[in-house]
Amino acid sequence: MEEVVGLIKEDLDKLEISIDKLLTTRVTFIKDVVHHIIKSGGKRIRPILVILSSKLCGYQGAGHLPYAAIVEFIHTSTLLHDDVVDNAETRRGRATANTVWGNESSVLVGDFLFSKSFDLMVQGSDEEILKVMSKATTELAEGEILELLKTSDVKTSEEEYFEVIAYKTAVLLSAACEIGALLGRVDEKKRGALRDFGFHVGMAFQLTDDLLDYTSSGSTLGKGAGRDLKEGKVTLPLIHAIQFADDRERETIEAVLMKKRVTRKDFREVLGIIDKYEGLEYTARLSKEHIDNAKALLRDFPESIYKKALLDLATYIIERSA
Repeated sequence: MEEVVGLIKEDLDKLEISIDKLLTTRVTFIKDVVHHIIKSGGKRIRPILVILSSKLCGYQGAGHLPYAAIVEFIHTSTLLHDDVVDNAETRRGRATANTVWGNESSVLVGDFLFSKSFDLMVQGSDEEILKVMSKATTELAEGEILELLKTSDVKTSEEEYFEVIAYKTAVLLSAACEIGALLGRVDEKKRGALRDFGFHVGMAFQLTDDLLDYTSSGSTLGKGAGRDLKEGKVTLPLIHAIQFADDRERETIEAVLMKKRVTRKDFREVLGIIDKYEGLEYTARLSKEHIDNAKALLRDFPESIYKKALLDLATYIIERSA
């Protein structure tokens, strides 16, 4: 990941300036809240995908930076809303915005960022990019609602889970890559390949996140291990275990999911059942399959430092510990 960041360091430095410049508002409080979360050590995966994809496609202008910032604004707006829905207290090792300023402020600032993103896109006057982002953000909202509806539902199927993560995560990474293709004005085949590359990377990203929630420490993941379980999120490691668990084990999992307060003992007990049925290994295997599919989609692009960087980024997605 360090090599990828180093390759586009100049663009990433300009991105930070663009974020500040584009975040125009008369209400200084909004900037305080946004800076709290957007400057808190995020990986910038989505903006990096915009930058690398545009350069892969031969784009040489500066228009990719505002779009990279816009994609990060949309992502940040979803984080603000997610933390309210989940009653989260920490993110990336820091107090969440809703913990510091309250739920009302977090929701409204998230709404502002969402609206601001479309205001900026309209100014960009690229109708095709606007269509791509409109579709992605609609599906993103649908994914968040679908996830909420499946809270603590032990009957959640793999198909339902994949639909949730496709909408809530993969579509935005897919759109980020497609923006690069549109800026570079490549043909439909390459545009589709980059769009699908981003989708598979997004699926792997969320699968890996859901895996790490059961295996990483709070210091590496930026949130307490087991947070998904505490929030009643039924993710793939758990879904896989439930499919093979006996009646007593299923009852144990269901009881923990319904608890208002999940203890360390509860977490260890559920993790033991997941380990017994190799839920973590299964999740890791599917994540790698998505990355393998993603990498194959870049075969029609000529070799370049940007193609290598995208391939390296894809590898990082499943090898990271945070």
